[in-house]
Amino acid sequence: MPTQMRMYVLARRDLSETYRLVQAMHALAQYAIEYPKEFHLWNNTTITVLGVRNLIELKIWHMELLKKEKIFSSFYEPDLDGQVTAIACYDDGRIFKDLRLA
Repeated sequence: MPTQMRMYVLARRDLSETYRLVQAMHALAQYAIEYPKEFHLWNNTTITVLGVRNLIELKIWHMELLKKEKIFSSFYEPDLDGQVTAIACYDDGRIFKDLRLA
């Protein structure tokens, strides 16, 4: 049985809730810029924002998504010296099954 595709955004839980949400939306916008075709496929349907512990865990996810050859975009926050703060990925979600909501 096929799994439904949806937009997943990974955001750092070491940021305040408000800041985390803003960073998640930046990652989504970055995805739209970098992958307009895939963004159009998403068609503003389901979006799930998941939390990762901190910068280190988000970098680990970045490497994992590269290894699995997933299409994703990362957002690097200028106000935090260019740290990656969130990642957006249009996917079936199986890779993210152990993450909890942000």
